Amino acid sequence: MQEVVGVVRALSAVSRLRILKLLQSGPMTVAELQRTLGIRRQTISYHLQVLQQGGLVMSRVEGRRMVYASARPSAADEGGKFERFLVHALEDVR
Repeated sequence: MQEVVGVVRALSAVSRLRILKLLQSGPMTVAELQRTLGIRRQTISYHLQVLQQGGLVMSRVEGRRMVYASARPSAADEGGKFERFLVHALEDVR
């Protein structure tokens, strides 16, 4: 149940949805997200932390940079309903 709550919380802000939509097209750094979204790096870092806690984003170190990518949360079903829901939800995000 806690996993589902984490996913719902992660999806509850427009900024996090915008970040997720960008990460669907490929991995990005905070600096790249900041240039694209035009919001403060600290704000992006906070949203990435919430998305990671919800299992929707994963990170890895590349040299001196942290790179973020979309991930499949453990709360997602095997039939792919969550992925279809997420794709549909992100269609209208600008």
